[in-house]
Amino acid sequence: MLDFIEARQDVWQTLQLTDKPVVLYGMGNGADQIIDWCDSHKVEVAGVFASDEFVRGQVFRGYRVETYDAVKERLGDFLLVIAFASESPAVLQRFQELSLLHETVAPHLPLFPGDETVSFDWLQRHRQELQQVYDKLADDWSRKVFAAALNYKLSGKLHYLWQSDTERLEDLQNIFSWSETETYADLGAYNGDTIREFLQLTDSKYNKIFAAEPDRRNYKKLAAYVEASGLTNIKIFERAIWKECTELAFSDSGGRQSTLLAGQRRTVQAADIDTLLQGERATYIKMDVEGAELEALVGGSEQIRLNRPKLFIAAYHHDVDMFLLPLFLWRLVPEYKVYLRKHPYVPAWELNFLVTLYSGTLKIP
Repeated sequence: MLDFIEARQDVWQTLQLTDKPVVLYGMGNGADQIIDWCDSHKVEVAGVFASDEFVRGQVFRGYRVETYDAVKERLGDFLLVIAFASESPAVLQRFQELSLLHETVAPHLPLFPGDETVSFDWLQRHRQELQQVYDKLADDWSRKVFAAALNYKLSGKLHYLWQSDTERLEDLQNIFSWSETETYADLGAYNGDTIREFLQLTDSKYNKIFAAEPDRRNYKKLAAYVEASGLTNIKIFERAIWKECTELAFSDSGGRQSTLLAGQRRTVQAADIDTLLQGERATYIKMDVEGAELEALVGGSEQIRLNRPKLFIAAYHHDVDMFLLPLFLWRLVPEYKVYLRKHPYVPAWELNFLVTLYSGTLKIP
């Protein structure tokens, strides 16, 4: 069982066992977590570097932030630890270049406090569910992505990500079929970027759009986009998506990383999918709701069971979502075909389930 797990050492064992100096690339929350772990496990951090334009004499956690060239001159070879996230093509290219020069890891870190991440023990405890999902995924590429994601999360080795990346728009075009009568629910609509994506897929011909975004600054951008674009038959809501209509604690960042977190001062109104759609039949639902994907599916159970829409669901916020989300969907609609795709990002963010009854002109990557 789980014969697709190739990694024999997790990323934290790599940090403990290396005989090379350990050097972090990047600053911020990820670097904080890694340095905290190193401190508690007596792993010495030999330095921190950043891209040249971010150095400017900065100090991070007591380390003078250096350029890559300065660290290389000082230490020679080292174990490179990528400590920040990016989807920028230029930054991803830089990661690839550095990984050819140094042994490189990018630790997979929890997005939410207290979340358990992939480990050998985690794999053992969830082996039956993981194997069940792996076996039932819709195509071989999905199984490749599934295996690569778990191997990356365990080992931190970037080649697992490089070998499984595909382009998001191409996947949406190849896996789904589109018509001029789509009713779209965009859950986690951000600033309207995924509405623009939908319009590209449908040549701007559709029935209705429902869009929800809980972050107040993002919502203002969304509203401005909708007004400027002159779109018709669209309703936007300043709402979080949850399993029921309620009020939730919320941390809004004005970016992509707003989250539903207990203990936050601000609250936000939340709605379930069935209520939000006001009796309309959705044909396509996209959800990237910052860790509340399972709760959102619970709140949309009637809509999904009765109408069987196409679904595009973020699968990267909680590691258990890799099996909890598809297993829940198959309980609602056993006939669903569930595809898994990884779109360019380090770490393994932009891992998404694409779910449909009928595939479009599917092409194997």
